[in-house]
Amino acid sequence: MKRKLMLFILTLLLVFGIVQIASAAGPGWSGGPRALSSDNWVNLAETLKLTDQQISKMREIQQNSYRQTRGLRIKLQDSMFELRQMQLEKNPDKAKVDAKIKEVNDLRSKLYDVRQQSRQQCQNILTPEQLAQLAKIRGGCGLCPKAGVGGTGQGNSR
Repeated sequence: MKRKLMLFILTLLLVFGIVQIASAAGPGWSGGPRALSSDNWVNLAETLKLTDQQISKMREIQQNSYRQTRGLRIKLQDSMFELRQMQLEKNPDKAKVDAKIKEVNDLRSKLYDVRQQSRQQCQNILTPEQLAQLAKIRGGCGLCPKAGVGGTGQGNSR
């Protein structure tokens, strides 16, 4: 009975994880690869009328964020693969599964923190007018949730 319960809980966690990944992919995700299209690509520098200084700062933020998260993203992908491999074991060690799940959640949390920090930095670079324009472009997602770039719903904190 206890084993069935654990298997059920593990299955629910897996289903929840898959649903979370699918919902994070955004609208239009149909299980296949999402193709890029120039039809919906936006040149933010032109649309927001970014200054050269803003462009330079945004590039720096993106580069720093990429460098900070590259190793974390690779570790997360490896950990997720290892967790999927554990699903194919007949009698997986619960402690190892729990440790791997904790590792995955910790890596996701670290990635989230870096993204939030980057969004906040970008928010501080843009003017209120640019933030409003970005909110219209992004529809409240991506860099700019409904109230501003920072992801906190607080708008521009200047």
